[in-house]
Amino acid sequence: MTRQSPARRAIRILPPQVAARIAAGEVIERPASVVKELVENSLDAGATRVRIDIRRGGLHEIRVSDDGCGIPPDELPLAVQRHATSKLLEDDLERICTLGFRGEALPSIAAVAELTIASATTESPVGRQLVLFGSQLLADQPIAHPPGTTVTVRRLFENVPARLATIRNERAETAEIARVVQRLALAAPHVRFTLTVDSRTVLATSGSGDLRTTVLEVYGTALADTLRELEPFEVAGARFSGLVTAPELTRGSRNHLHVIVNGRWTQPRTLLALVETAYRPYLPRGRHPILIVVIATAPELVDVNVHPAKLEVKLRTEREVAQALAQQLSELLARTPRAFAFKRDVHQLDPLRPRLAEPATPYDETEEREIVTPAFPPLRLIGQLANCLVLLEGPDGLYLIDQHRAHERILAERLLAHAQAPPTDPVPLPEPILIDVRPAHLERFQDWIDRLAPLGFQCEPFGPHSFVLRTVPELPGIAGNTHLPMQLGDLAELAPALLSLASEPDDDDSDDWYQRCLVQLACRTAVRRGRPLTRPAMRALVQALGETSAPAVCPHGSPVVLRVDRDLLARQFDW
Repeated sequence: MTRQSPARRAIRILPPQVAARIAAGEVIERPASVVKELVENSLDAGATRVRIDIRRGGLHEIRVSDDGCGIPPDELPLAVQRHATSKLLEDDLERICTLGFRGEALPSIAAVAELTIASATTESPVGRQLVLFGSQLLADQPIAHPPGTTVTVRRLFENVPARLATIRNERAETAEIARVVQRLALAAPHVRFTLTVDSRTVLATSGSGDLRTTVLEVYGTALADTLRELEPFEVAGARFSGLVTAPELTRGSRNHLHVIVNGRWTQPRTLLALVETAYRPYLPRGRHPILIVVIATAPELVDVNVHPAKLEVKLRTEREVAQALAQQLSELLARTPRAFAFKRDVHQLDPLRPRLAEPATPYDETEEREIVTPAFPPLRLIGQLANCLVLLEGPDGLYLIDQHRAHERILAERLLAHAQAPPTDPVPLPEPILIDVRPAHLERFQDWIDRLAPLGFQCEPFGPHSFVLRTVPELPGIAGNTHLPMQLGDLAELAPALLSLASEPDDDDSDDWYQRCLVQLACRTAVRRGRPLTRPAMRALVQALGETSAPAVCPHGSPVVLRVDRDLLARQFDW
C-alpha cells in the first residue's frame, strides 16, 4: 500500500480559543496540576496561609485561597491573559526567583474549566471578581474580599471530553492532589497549609518554618525517632541540608524522595540517580527512604525552564552537588544501626525462650572489657541468643547483631579490597579441596577461576571434569592468620560456592556483576545461623564488624544490627 501525499493546505494562525486549549493541555494534565499552579501563585504572592478545598477529586470544585499581597483591581483582567505576569523582571530568564514566570496558569485553567478569581489588596478598599469559562469572560464585578486571592475552579475538562475520559477515579485524583500539597508544604515550611477533601481536613501544617516539624506534620509523628539530619554542606556554589529516615523505615516507591531547589519541589534526574546509587547497597531491594534535600544556590546556576510543568530543573553543578550528597548519605546509612520497635502490643508477643551461649572457657576478666570500635559506642558482650544473634549492651540500649550477616559484611569487604588492591600472598589450604564440575559448566568455571586467580584463588585442573583448589586469599574467620578465629566459616563451603558462580547467567560482564558474585561468595562461606560461638569468637566478630565501612547493613541491604533503645524498654516495662 503506497502512502498518499497529503492535500496542500494553507498555513494559518490558529484561533485564540484553539491555541489556548492546546496550551492548557501542556500545563493542566489533571486536577492536581490545577492545585499545583494555583498554590505556587499563592506562594509567589508572599502568602503565609494557604487553604485548599476540593470536592469529588477536584473535578467538581477546587478552591485555593491565600493571604498574599493580592492583585490590584485594574490588573486583574491581565492576570487571566496568556503570557502576562508580574514575576519576570526585565525579561531575565537566567535569574528566575519565583515558582511561576510564564503567565500560563490562569488562562490555561480558564480554557478547560470555569474559573472564578477574586482578589483584593491592602491599598484597595474594594476587590474585584472575574468569572471565565472556555477563555470567555462571563462576569466582572466588584466584591468585598480580604487582602489576598481566592481562585475557584469548577467543571474541570467539561469542554474537553477526551481529556475527561482519561481521568482516573476520584480517589486516585484525591490522592495525587494530597501528594502535590505535601510536596509544596515541604518546600515551604514557613507557610501554614490546610487541605480539606469533601469538607474533611486531611492535612494541616503549622507554618513553623522548621523542616523537621513540617515533615512530622506531613508524614506523622511516628517518624520522629527515625529522622536523621544531613550535615549542612556547601559545594560548587550550592548549600544543601536535609533529613532522611533511618534504614528501618523505608517505602516501596520513589514518591518520597523530595529535592527542593531554591524553594521549588523538583526532580533533578542526575542528582536522584546518583543518590539512589548511594543508598541502594544499604537498603533491601526495591525499598527507598523518605528523603528531603534542600538546596540553595544562585538563581543563575539553575535552569527552571526545561520542563513544561516545571517538575524538573537543571543545576549547572548538579553532578558535583549530587556526588557530595551521595557520599554523605551513604556514610550515614552505612553506620546507622536499625532501631528495634514492637510491631504488636507487648502482651501479644509469644514468650521468648533465649538460649544464651555458655562460656566455652573458664572465666577471664579480660573478656568482660568493653569492645571499642570506630562504628559503635563501647559495647559489653552479653552472649549469644538462639545461636543466631550476638547480644551486647551499649550506653543507649541493647544491640543485637546477626552473626551470619556480620561475617558476610566482613568477608565481602575483604574480597572487594583484594579485587581493588595489588595482589597479596595467598593462604595455602590445610588440605586441597577437590571440586567436581559438570561438563556443561566447565568452560564457565575455568573462566571464573582465571578471574579469581589475582585474588589468591589457585585452582588447577585435576582430571577431565575436576579441579583442585590449593590456595585462597586471606578470609577472616575462614582462612589466614587474622584476628578472627578460623573456625567461624566452613572451608567445605568454598567448593559449592565456587560452583554456584559457574552456574550464574552470564548476561552482564560489568564490574557490578563481578562485585555481586564476590558478595555471593562471601554469603555462601560466612558463619551460619544456628552455630554456637565462643565468647572470644563473638568479641572478635563484633570488633571486625565495627571496623568495616558499612557495619549496619549486609551487602544485600538487610540489617546487621538492631538497637533496642532504652526509652523503648522503659515504655514497655512502664518504668
